[in-house]
Amino acid sequence: MNIQPFRSVALPLAATLCALAPAHAPGEGRGREVALAADKLPWEDLAAKGAGVLVADVQGQHAQGPWHGFVKFPVGSKSGVHTHSSDLRLVVVSGTFRFGSDPEHEQPYGPGSYVFVPGGHPHSNSQPDGAVVYVEQPGKYDNHLAGK
Repeated sequence: MNIQPFRSVALPLAATLCALAPAHAPGEGRGREVALAADKLPWEDLAAKGAGVLVADVQGQHAQGPWHGFVKFPVGSKSGVHTHSSDLRLVVVSGTFRFGSDPEHEQPYGPGSYVFVPGGHPHSNSQPDGAVVYVEQPGKYDNHLAGK
C-alpha cells in the first residue's frame, strides 16, 4: 500500500485530532490552556524501539493505554517489518520519515505529511536524516516484529 502525504490537510488534521482526544494532558481541562515548549517536553527512551529513539507523552502514557505525543528518531534509525496492536496516526514535524510495506517499498514523507497505520498492518520505517513525528494511538504503544 502506498500512502501519499496530504500536505494541505496535515496541520489542520493534527489540530482536529488533538481536539478530539478523549483525555487531557496534565493541566488540561475545560477553559484551561496548555502550551508545551519543545525544549520542555519530557523525553524518555522508547523501550519498544531501537537505541536513541525517544518519546515525549503529551496526553496519556504510551506504555499503558491511549496516548498522544512525540517520537524522536535519531539519524539513520530503521525499523524492520513490524506491527502495532492499535491504529497509529502520525504527522511528520521535522526530518524525513520513510514508510512502506517493507524497506524496499518505503517512500519519504517530510514535514506536514500524515501517515495512518491500521492496527496489525505490517510495515517498516526508517529515518535517514532523523525525524520528529507527532503520534496518536487509541491503545498503548507496542511494536511486534512481523511473523512473531
